Amino acid sequence: MDIFIITFRETLEAAIIIGLIFSMLKVFWVDKNKKLYIIIGIIAGIIVSFLFAWGFKYFFWGFEGKAEKLYEGILMLVACIMITQFLIWTNKNFQNIGKKIKKSVEHIISTNQLWMLSFLAFASVVREGVETVIFLNALNFSLVSFDIWLALSGIVAAIGISYILFFTIQKINIKKVLRYTNILFILVAGWLLAHSIVEFQAAGVLPTLIKPLFDLSSVLSESEWFGAILKASLSYDANPSLIAFVAWLVYIWGFWWYFFGRKKS
Repeated sequence: MDIFIITFRETLEAAIIIGLIFSMLKVFWVDKNKKLYIIIGIIAGIIVSFLFAWGFKYFFWGFEGKAEKLYEGILMLVACIMITQFLIWTNKNFQNIGKKIKKSVEHIISTNQLWMLSFLAFASVVREGVETVIFLNALNFSLVSFDIWLALSGIVAAIGISYILFFTIQKINIKKVLRYTNILFILVAGWLLAHSIVEFQAAGVLPTLIKPLFDLSSVLSESEWFGAILKASLSYDANPSLIAFVAWLVYIWGFWWYFFGRKKS
């Protein structure tokens, strides 16, 4: 489920921006042939994202022992920080992103620098592609059929929603979609933070203190029924350490307050 959330949200971000660019070209009556600039940028962005994924695996594959634990801990912590920054940025800026895209496209058209359309589309795709690669690697994404189908399902679902949003008369409340995916992203980031602490503890960088803080395996096992579903979707840990559990709890509560409690107060 985490994999689906990552690919869905990242693809949705890129698709919305690309859709806005196409919409602006239609508003300004730009020749349809000029849309080729955007398509070139999208293709180039996808290629670079795949090259980054290959390079990431090539240069950071094969760690063992303590080095492997440190690598995984650092990667998960970096992914958590990136998701945190991403959530804060979208919460502050997404309502005005249409105006920003419009301003950029107006400048490109008025100066006849249509090659910049390619760069704008390219930058949008690459940004989300690089983030997706980092997030999926932090979640220990593997090339097994289950993971691949989850990732592809997220991409297809995001593209489908974007198509309905921009090219049909049906309406989707995109703010609500982003709000719900924000909540899921918070859970994913909280798990990444907690699990990075577990990896650092295994590497001997952080103290363990109390492990486990509690054990729910006899009541809700990670490998059976509902516990397995929670493990797959929300990274449920039946026997967490004290530091990991407190970090997860503080992170989730902090972001919940940031999105919901702060406005009420």
